[in-house]
Amino acid sequence: MPRAESAVGVDACPYGWFATVLTGGSIETELYEDFSEVQSDYQEARVFVDIPVGLPTGSRRRCDIEARDLLGCRGNSVFFPPCESAAAVEDYDEANAIHQEDMVHGLSQQAHAISDKINEVREVVGETYDGPIYESHPELCFYALNGQPLAYSKSSKRGLGFRRHLLKQKHSGMDDEYEQVLDDTLRKDVRRDDILDSMALALAAQSEELQSVPEDPRPEAPRIYYPTTSAIADSSWSKP
Repeated sequence: MPRAESAVGVDACPYGWFATVLTGGSIETELYEDFSEVQSDYQEARVFVDIPVGLPTGSRRRCDIEARDLLGCRGNSVFFPPCESAAAVEDYDEANAIHQEDMVHGLSQQAHAISDKINEVREVVGETYDGPIYESHPELCFYALNGQPLAYSKSSKRGLGFRRHLLKQKHSGMDDEYEQVLDDTLRKDVRRDDILDSMALALAAQSEELQSVPEDPRPEAPRIYYPTTSAIADSSWSKP
């Protein structure tokens, strides 16, 4: 797949959506309230978003199962999304009951909490899996940058620092932009990990070579994209 002229990584955040835009060597960031605004602004770009595209019917999505297996210790960062009927319900207990009836498995509170975001993306993307808006996952993108799953959670100081290191190694402007965003925004609107996840997604969207889980999805099946890249991890990196 050829490199996109503009690549956008979008992560959900408390404010709405945080986007990182890469065009050539330049980097820009933007906050949006609604996902439809992202789609409107970047119609000609390749957009990677960390939200399920295509909901499960009858059983869990194969892409989520394989992504969790691939990520090992970071596998719990991949949520099993609600079925369509459960995603439409605001009350967790009611949504969980509907999901269990349709899917056999229960619905996690984390997955239910992103139902509104899932529905926002569905209104724009529907079940179109192959662009220009693609489902991705930050931990798969960091996995590609590191050559293996990251050992530390993004909520830990070491995990946050190592993610910054990986991004800076790949794009020299990433860390300066990260610091600028911290200065320009409130943590109640966008968290530190939202920024880093968006940046990782943008780098993935800019990649010439992409792969997916599953590797051989049926045309009607959801899939999660991430870059096929060599590891850039620096073994000399140490605790910040």
